[in-house]
Amino acid sequence: MRVTTAFNRILQLPGASVHTVAFTDEGIVIGLRRRRRRLLCRCGARTAARYDSSRRRWRHLDFGACRVWLGADIHRIDCRACGRVRTEQVPWARPNARHTNDFENIVGWLAQRMDKTSISRLLRCSWEAVDAIVTRVVAHHIDDSRLDHLYRIGVEVSGTTRAWSSPR
Repeated sequence: MRVTTAFNRILQLPGASVHTVAFTDEGIVIGLRRRRRRLLCRCGARTAARYDSSRRRWRHLDFGACRVWLGADIHRIDCRACGRVRTEQVPWARPNARHTNDFENIVGWLAQRMDKTSISRLLRCSWEAVDAIVTRVVAHHIDDSRLDHLYRIGVEVSGTTRAWSSPR
């Protein structure tokens, strides 16, 4: 079995396949190639036209004591739907993220159970990265319509309850 085949089976990344694997001093660097030709904008529009390209790396979950980095060419696209030049959306990471969805979901789960400093030590990343990830994960998972039918809020202040009602 080839190394790339093994990593494809281990990672199971949506929309990408492992092209190269390199064992470096930084950890394991995995080169990805996307399966589809059409590029996806953050607004949801698809296009084949690209503006320019660059190489980007995302931090993935560690394999034991080795850090894992995913690398792929990422394109800026001139999106006609939103009228802006934007970086394409990749299926394994959220917009503007330098960590994969799996890594960010683990950080979000851990943030419910422990403090950010302990998370940064456990996952070997900075406290600022943990803070940014928690903000992104909460924004992604929270339902915007959760307060639509709210009309009364009660707050207890030193033994007395005060209520505020919104006009209907």
